[in-house]
Amino acid sequence: MAVSSDRRTSTGWWIARSALLMALGLLVVTPLWAQESRRGDRVIHRYLDPGRWLESAQPEGRAASASPAGADRPAPAEGEPPGLWMSPGQDEWIWTAEGPIGPQGVEEPHGPLDLNTGGTDLDDRTDRVDALNYQASFDPSVVPFKRGVVQNKIRRHNDGRYTAWLEQGSFQRVHIGGGPRAGEDRFWGSFLVRIESGSRHSIPSVAPDQRVLTVETEPAVELILERDSGDNFYVSADHDGLLRINMEIMVRRDYFAAPLDNSVDWGAFGSPGANLDGEIRRAAGEVLNMIGISRASASPVEALEGLVEYYRDFEARPFPDGINGDRYIEISRQKIGVCRHRSLTFMITAEALGIATRYVYNEAHAFVEIYWPGQGWRRIDLGGAADAFNYQNQQGGRIYEGGWDDGLPRPPAYEEELARLGGEGDTEDESGEGAGEFSEGGLESRESLEGLPDDFDEAPWSMDEEQDLSEAPEIERQPGPQIQLLEADGEVFRGQPLRVRGRVEPAIPGDDIVLFLVPSGTNEGQSGVELGVATVDEEGLFEGEWTVPRDVGLGRWRLRGRVK
Repeated sequence: MAVSSDRRTSTGWWIARSALLMALGLLVVTPLWAQESRRGDRVIHRYLDPGRWLESAQPEGRAASASPAGADRPAPAEGEPPGLWMSPGQDEWIWTAEGPIGPQGVEEPHGPLDLNTGGTDLDDRTDRVDALNYQASFDPSVVPFKRGVVQNKIRRHNDGRYTAWLEQGSFQRVHIGGGPRAGEDRFWGSFLVRIESGSRHSIPSVAPDQRVLTVETEPAVELILERDSGDNFYVSADHDGLLRINMEIMVRRDYFAAPLDNSVDWGAFGSPGANLDGEIRRAAGEVLNMIGISRASASPVEALEGLVEYYRDFEARPFPDGINGDRYIEISRQKIGVCRHRSLTFMITAEALGIATRYVYNEAHAFVEIYWPGQGWRRIDLGGAADAFNYQNQQGGRIYEGGWDDGLPRPPAYEEELARLGGEGDTEDESGEGAGEFSEGGLESRESLEGLPDDFDEAPWSMDEEQDLSEAPEIERQPGPQIQLLEADGEVFRGQPLRVRGRVEPAIPGDDIVLFLVPSGTNEGQSGVELGVATVDEEGLFEGEWTVPRDVGLGRWRLRGRVK
């Protein structure tokens, strides 16, 4: 459960920013939250108390260092490393041996973010996605193309399901050191990892062959960096507890976009369908015939351009009723689906031609990588991203501008998607929420609001904990008292007490203040879950302690109050 607060006024409601105490004993402005989810019998997302992890990680006699949270942190200057903050940034994820956990939950629409868990099925949920969260782990940000998980194999099950999966192979140690080279761009990565000694922890990456020049950790430990056969990256250390890891990374510019060598012939590629079983090769042959592409009729560059043009021309709409054939064939025939459908079907078809292909995804988008002989791996986006998403944990505020013009065909449907996403994504709608792919709207996951009354509606705009109120749209201000929530406990559990202290201005001693828990994003007039009533004293202060109801759903919440 998460508790946060803001400062707005409307009829009957007065809400204020709250200063919340974390377990480190530091006065910070930050959300309080917890979450729990299960995968099979394993609990993978539990209550998160970064302060407790940090305190347990300190050597005896060493005090935990103060580190600002969220928007209180100064953004690093361009080209400068991020700070070694030990507390999570606003909405920042923490990486564990069982995948990431975050204050607003971690969505997995394109596949599991825990590399140890199964694969990604080709599903039939081909309709458009309204909004998703995106965690920015690099500066400049490569939004939405962060490499979260890479899967390099595809199988077809007896029941007809297609699944992409990771064949990890052997782990290779990644060299740390060196200097910049011509044709490369620099990125800074920053990760907060709950290290468990003896375990590998996957972290996102920018590119498969990225070079790591420098690594800094807090506390200082010897870090081991490795990669698997899919070029997923892992860290490990002889350490238990929370660890901040900052990396200086160099990436070849032509990974994002560069002309492909059209002199390469089919002899430089693998055998057609060598990585596919017989049933998949048969289905892929039918799709290639339908598209009109073969090794005999096209050069490698011509074939790749034809595939990209075909799969970029998909439309995000519901899977038609009454179609029960092979899902890969039917999705390709109907030309429907969002990013994961385009990427997974492209992977099968390209592999049938002998073009090595990987399925790459993160929490907000999916795309592919193809291997071009003599030039290495290349990123290819096929479109189909969500209409918008909440851009979380942006540090320097910079977005990498390379790689959008890859020289590959852009059919009208793909161009329309880019236009709908706002180009570079720096436009905002009148409500103050981002309208484009790269905007910073305050979107909340509806899945996190389980157990709430059905009549809770989304607010016309919402605000993250540390967002500057000057950027909020103008609303009608009503005269009356303002309630400022000064303090709330740092650990919040269902069925456990929550202590709250606040102030009313102007104060009328003896007034009763009703305190509520309200899910983020709900209308101001909705009452939410009542905690209790506190009485204003002669100094305008009030405080109380109430038990959080056990039936409150997991997710992100705000404290709100009103005069009774």
